[in-house]
Amino acid sequence: MRQRGSLFVFLIAAGIQLFIGWIYGLGAGLILCLAVGGCLALRRIRFYIHREREFEQEYEQVVTYLEQLLCSYRRLGHTGRAMEDCSSLFESGSRMSGAIQRARHVFMTGEGVEDGAILEAAFAEIEKEYDSRRMKIIHTFLCNGDRTGSDSRGSLDILLEDLEYWKNRTSIYEKRKKFIKTECAVAAGLAAVLCYVSRLLTPEELGLHISDNPIYQISTALVLLALWWLIALIYRKLSVKWLDGGGNRGEEETRLEKLYQTLGKDTAAVSGLSAHVAKRVLGRYVRQEFPYWLMIVTLYLQTESGYQALKKSMEQMDGIFRREIQVLTEKIYDSPRDLQPYLEFFGKLELPEVQTGMKILYSVSTNGYEDSRRQLDFLVAQNNRLMDRSEVFIQNNKMAGMGLLKQLPMVLSSIKLLLDLIHLLTMTMGRFQNLY
Repeated sequence: MRQRGSLFVFLIAAGIQLFIGWIYGLGAGLILCLAVGGCLALRRIRFYIHREREFEQEYEQVVTYLEQLLCSYRRLGHTGRAMEDCSSLFESGSRMSGAIQRARHVFMTGEGVEDGAILEAAFAEIEKEYDSRRMKIIHTFLCNGDRTGSDSRGSLDILLEDLEYWKNRTSIYEKRKKFIKTECAVAAGLAAVLCYVSRLLTPEELGLHISDNPIYQISTALVLLALWWLIALIYRKLSVKWLDGGGNRGEEETRLEKLYQTLGKDTAAVSGLSAHVAKRVLGRYVRQEFPYWLMIVTLYLQTESGYQALKKSMEQMDGIFRREIQVLTEKIYDSPRDLQPYLEFFGKLELPEVQTGMKILYSVSTNGYEDSRRQLDFLVAQNNRLMDRSEVFIQNNKMAGMGLLKQLPMVLSSIKLLLDLIHLLTMTMGRFQNLY
């Protein structure tokens, strides 16, 4: 049924392309090329639309699962029963349902678990299916809660609030994407209409037929095909995963490690350009990673001391960030009441948001209980702002270049119209010379 529907769409598209080619006065060969090229572009557009729907479904399943998992855990205080609640939300045979069933099987039987970490192994079955940092953070928190049996209501509130902010940011981002897609499709349609203006301006009483010219024929076909493929390019650019996954960052970690070492060298041995590039690249990386790390630390601070929270957070970080945390904990161990180790955390990058967060973290770790609770609330609010900036920055990077792509349809059609008008003027001048 789906194949029949696709075939019908392509037949309609091919018919429209043939009609457009006829209106523009193209030759049979170019009309056929336009029809084939347009159908191929439409095929890619449909593929990106289908992929975007899969990404949306994947995201909705993860958000639904995490919200229910946290709410059920808060109500029941038992991870196994919380997972059972989650399984009832998804249709049998769905991707999430299968992942939860495998997780529950591991949790109930301990199959394949050798080190006794049954809950971690169970959650790993779900994490294999979905690349989400928030999912991993929440799973780690629940594993820690089950292991220690500590009061986790404060941490659950933080995680649920963060999920709500994430949903709102994602919703705004997806609306922006849909608006851009619509805007680009309209721009391509208007650009195609603009290409027809040269035929409308041709003075028929002089017997001029611009459509008979090979330059007009080829340029028109190329521009119309380019408009189709520009739409396909825009859809490909905007067809990105909705989840907050880290992905495979092996090569990136190697590059960051080299830049980190460059920045760690003696200032006299590093050129100004190298230091500038290292600071810029590392600064962008730290801005993205810092809110996630601060959220992990905040969760541990609900039940642990500041030093222990930092030590445990190191297990969930990689690369240069983990190394920097290790240096931080070593300095704090030597000088527990000193502010300087906190200020030296990625100090060479001179990032104001990091400095502010570390000062609040120092206050939480060194003040009395009542002051610490107030400071912790402020830390949560500060981290929400940092997370918002970080994810908006990531979203803007994904949409980088869209401003130029949106303008390309009109630019192409304007160049095409200018060439046609120059050619028309040349033909008209030639005809007047023949008459006189």
